[in-house]
Amino acid sequence: MNADSSRSGTTDPEALVSVVIPAYNARNTLAQTLDSLFAQTHRNLDIVVVDDGSTDGTAEVLEAYAGRVRTIRQTNAGIGAARNASVQAARGDFIALLDADDLCRPDRIAIELRYLQSHPDILLCSSDFGAFDETGPLAPASYCGVYYSRCSPQRGGLRARYPQAETFALLPEETARQNGQASIAVYWGEVYDELVQGNFIHPPTVMFRRDALQRAGMFDPEIKIVCEWEWFVRVARAGPVAHLDIPLLDYRRSPTQISSSPRTALDSLAVAKKIYARDSQPGQRRDRRSLRHLGALSLSAADVLAELQPEAAFGLLASSVFVYHTFRGQTLRTLFKIMLPSGLLNLLRRVRA
Repeated sequence: MNADSSRSGTTDPEALVSVVIPAYNARNTLAQTLDSLFAQTHRNLDIVVVDDGSTDGTAEVLEAYAGRVRTIRQTNAGIGAARNASVQAARGDFIALLDADDLCRPDRIAIELRYLQSHPDILLCSSDFGAFDETGPLAPASYCGVYYSRCSPQRGGLRARYPQAETFALLPEETARQNGQASIAVYWGEVYDELVQGNFIHPPTVMFRRDALQRAGMFDPEIKIVCEWEWFVRVARAGPVAHLDIPLLDYRRSPTQISSSPRTALDSLAVAKKIYARDSQPGQRRDRRSLRHLGALSLSAADVLAELQPEAAFGLLASSVFVYHTFRGQTLRTLFKIMLPSGLLNLLRRVRA
């Protein structure tokens, strides 16, 4: 690991950073999110919120920030369209993604900006994050390995997903706020082959240089939930990305957030198929990793739909076994859920409980 990861880039501590936030029915959380931006140590911010057809009073919350936040209002079109509207309006050469219910830690923008400025070859960086819910902070303090199974300690953590590692020095005032930590580990490099196997870049921690949009294109508005993963794959195909191994965001866990939707598994499967179809060579057969990935996604989608749409679930389960050659303990459990009447299944759950 190198002692100092600074490369040939120059830094401008006063550079304008655009922070772009899609918001849909975010009345209860948006003010906290915006206040976390106004508490940033980097002050030169261009904050853009896209109100994606909210009906709950989100517009009234934004009115209180008039003059400090630029607001774009549109009919509900989904997160991909909202992301596109916000980045198209962004004025900064560096753009940070944020969601309307998460909280930036004070040094987030400053550290990510300085890293990208000093590493002109890196298109995008992300960071570790903590998590909280209505009860308070959630363990562990580093939540990435919990949220993304491919980043769990048992699978080598984030370090196993990136080919290179180095350190990045913090400024003295940042060190003081980080309990004396003078530098952070940074994992970086070409991660396309890893990223197509599943996402491990947490969207609301991401900052990227504007050039990434020219090289990778805009977000796909047809993807309803996991549009960021598909875009990150395109960015990773265009050049190297980095992960700063320090929590710079507090992520809100809630049963109502979009990532908790049962459709997330179906969306992930559809996006994976799209990525493999787009990026494979004509006539090329899928390798074992891609088959395992598609099989696991099909099985996950079948499990989610087992009680809601049993016929569709059975088709997905059959695909996982006969098309993608995936058979696990979960396969039998999912088949059990599909075949049993819901009343009997609920009775068995109560007995087990």
